[in-house]
Amino acid sequence: MKVNYKQLQKRILHSLLMSLVAAGAIACISEVNSTLTKSAIAKEVVSLDVPKPVPPDQVGYRSRLGFGFGYSLNSFVVEEKIVSRTNNVNSPLGTVDIWTKKHAQKIRAGEYAGGTEYPANVRVSVYRNSRKLPLQKWVKQSNQFVATSEFKTAKIAGQTGIKFKSSGLYENENIVFARPKDLRIIVVTLSKTGSGNDDANYQRAYQQLVESFRFINK
Repeated sequence: MKVNYKQLQKRILHSLLMSLVAAGAIACISEVNSTLTKSAIAKEVVSLDVPKPVPPDQVGYRSRLGFGFGYSLNSFVVEEKIVSRTNNVNSPLGTVDIWTKKHAQKIRAGEYAGGTEYPANVRVSVYRNSRKLPLQKWVKQSNQFVATSEFKTAKIAGQTGIKFKSSGLYENENIVFARPKDLRIIVVTLSKTGSGNDDANYQRAYQQLVESFRFINK
């Protein structure tokens, strides 16, 4: 049998060339994938560092209870109440309510007078903690929260607190933390009805408050 060496050499060279092309293509794809992965990771890291946008109408509110926060002036009204004297551990020393302008107008017009329940909203309440109870123990001994669930650790204003849900007239999301100066308990509550645009509006106010909350030295 006669072997055609020239034909055999051509086949070997062709096979080698195809192997080199395939290897080069794989290396190129790997490099592209690596570059894309690095780019995606870089974008993700950068996006975490981008500060959340502040609404153009956000203004600062300074409470007599020793804290401040931001809210949208064109959308909400802030109302503060201070209790002069209270010996009841379950009664707040003061409250700060955030209302939509629609609800604030109705309240001022007396539409909720005569025992009618006020609408769901965002509220900050301040309590004494003379026994210096840990946060979760304070919550459990308080009569302000019913059917509590989903306790989690939360950070606000540089302080470690707890976040949890409770039920009652409305469904509530609560954040409880202590003021470092005097260990007073601060409760931020978002109440929801479960329907309508009001929940979305108050969710926005709650988010603004939590992100901008700060303590004020008095």
